[in-house]
Amino acid sequence: MKFEDFLMQTSDSEKQRRVDLEEEVEKLQEDLDEELKLSKILQCALQGPVQSCPCLSKLLPSQVQVLLAELAMVEEEIIWLERKVDKLKLKEIAETSTRTRRSRNHECSDVIKNGMEKPNELSEELMNCLIGIFFKLNQASPGSKGSAIASRHHISCINSKGFMSRTSFNCKAPEFSFDKTSNIDPYGILPDFDGLIRDVGPYKNFFQITRSSLNISQISECIKAMGKLRVLMQKLCNVDPTSLTHKQKLAFWINIYNACIMHAFLQHGLPSTQEKLLALMNKAATNVGGIVLNALAIEHFILRHPSDSKQGLIDENEMLLRHAYGLGYPEPNVTFALCRGSWSSPALRVYTPDDVVNELGKAKVEYLEAAVGITSKKKILVPKLLQWHMKDFADDLESLLEWIYSQLPPSGSLKRLIMECLIGETKSPLAKMVEIQPYDSEFRYLLPL
Repeated sequence: MKFEDFLMQTSDSEKQRRVDLEEEVEKLQEDLDEELKLSKILQCALQGPVQSCPCLSKLLPSQVQVLLAELAMVEEEIIWLERKVDKLKLKEIAETSTRTRRSRNHECSDVIKNGMEKPNELSEELMNCLIGIFFKLNQASPGSKGSAIASRHHISCINSKGFMSRTSFNCKAPEFSFDKTSNIDPYGILPDFDGLIRDVGPYKNFFQITRSSLNISQISECIKAMGKLRVLMQKLCNVDPTSLTHKQKLAFWINIYNACIMHAFLQHGLPSTQEKLLALMNKAATNVGGIVLNALAIEHFILRHPSDSKQGLIDENEMLLRHAYGLGYPEPNVTFALCRGSWSSPALRVYTPDDVVNELGKAKVEYLEAAVGITSKKKILVPKLLQWHMKDFADDLESLLEWIYSQLPPSGSLKRLIMECLIGETKSPLAKMVEIQPYDSEFRYLLPL
């Protein structure tokens, strides 16, 4: 073979190989394009329905596009119908509320004649029953020094007026031993201040139920009380709180909020962190008049007025719920009545419609006496709870201090100590004299005896 022929043969084979490689590259490019299309579709699918991404319209076959468009229409119609049902239900409640307000006297007489449940009495009985169950599950602290024996009470002996109920639950609570010295400083705000221990007010006599003293595994010993609790929860489904007055609503919803959380502890156990406590509050739900509400909804949509509502951002469903069930005007002192069952929560009480305003005022003063303190560095210790809800009482930390001072009883030692701090630090801004006490979510109930 001539050398020229050999070179031509080699050149032809290289051309063929080049063509084969180009075809392979083209095929691989097509495969890559398909994979990229699939990847884009999957990424959009993770963000939402495929049909909601216009950029994918050219990537899908026409038949698939038609099916997805029909599916989108069906889904939108289902969502629209669900929202319509919710709005109609809440609108019906709101309209019922408006009608009942116009003829309250007539409606009240009908309620009595028909034997329907009285919401406030039911909420008080529900709280008394739950408190009784927690007392039953509470056990003595072994080997505590200086312990005293709590006197025997009927299970539902606690309400906000001296804490004796008209509707007693016919069981006796067990005897509890507790260390009185542990209540000298329930919120940990007392330093060694010139060797003196400041009086924290009535809180020093309150009874504590803590994680170490509560034994939920003994719930089987509360069969009778749990049966009564189920009956009361069932009755709650049939109440009509829309016809209540402002004071009646205030007492009713505070009791229901606290009952929701207590019931959730019995159902789901005690949370170990603040995040788990917030999750529990979402689970802490109850049926009130046919509407299922959790503790967070009761607090923020019924008992409190959300700040977003001032900007017109409140959801329509929330607005209807507030119109039907909510308070006519906000009551800042609910801060001292809503008990999350945590170490930093205010004491647990049962509220009555006739005296709820005075009861809230008393709860406020007693909480401030026990939870506000003076540190050894002459700083004023303010609980995180007050900082969270500061806008209900003041514009800033400086005016919050002034508000706290104005609410304390004149004869109390705390008021005198705060004044001494303010006089001694005239050069420093008031806000720099404040130290915020962190919120402690550890389980605890404080109950007046």
